[in-house]
Amino acid sequence: MIRLVRSELLKLRTTPGPWVVLAVTLLLTALGVVLSFLFQKSAHHVEFLAPTTTYRLRQLVGAGITVGGEWMAAILGILCVTGEFRHKVMTTTLLAEPRRWRLVVAKSAASVLWSVYYSVASLAMVAALGIPLLVAEHGSTTALWHQVRPVVPGLFGSFALIALLGVGMGTLLKNQIAAVVVILATSFIIEPILVGVLPEVGRWLPGAAAAAVSGHLARPEFRSYLLSWWLGAIVLAAWGLVPVLVGYFTTFSRDVT
Repeated sequence: MIRLVRSELLKLRTTPGPWVVLAVTLLLTALGVVLSFLFQKSAHHVEFLAPTTTYRLRQLVGAGITVGGEWMAAILGILCVTGEFRHKVMTTTLLAEPRRWRLVVAKSAASVLWSVYYSVASLAMVAALGIPLLVAEHGSTTALWHQVRPVVPGLFGSFALIALLGVGMGTLLKNQIAAVVVILATSFIIEPILVGVLPEVGRWLPGAAAAAVSGHLARPEFRSYLLSWWLGAIVLAAWGLVPVLVGYFTTFSRDVT
């Protein structure tokens, strides 16, 4: 199994897709950093000021999540599974490892591990861009440091569990474009609408579950609707594992020739 995981990590490291997704994650994190400095004083007046409240400082630390950057981990998981179907090399992979359940487990493990790289890269962008901006605007780096501990575990957990969701979606659909469209449409269009209309139902969806895992970053007015962090983690893990299992016993087990 370790050999298989290493093989999947090598595939991710030597193909352009995961690096492009990493670049997008960094861009989204940079956007999140800038947004944490913007304060709307009135309907037509926005100021660029150093964040001082606990919530704003936590938004700065978790800038990779506040603008949806964690969903790039789902794209990574999709690429890990569907890339070989897209480029028609899955047959070669299955000749090397015909036990498909081991291949699915290895791809899941590799995607989760790579999501850790994305989390670290996101934090590195916050350090490279956010801290200089904070100092330039006469903010407190000490206050920022105090918010690292509450935010970072949820950030890593959200990225990892959403990567598993991407693996599940890729295993279930196999078509790379379709899986990416479903993930992006669900996370940025369908789910926000449902959460706004039926928050009691929406809190069980993957985005809201991820918000529960990283609960310190959720909007104050939304926190009362969120699940507890541990229940959110279970729900988000289930959103990944159920498609993995269903996909394994249906589409992923079909003949690829």
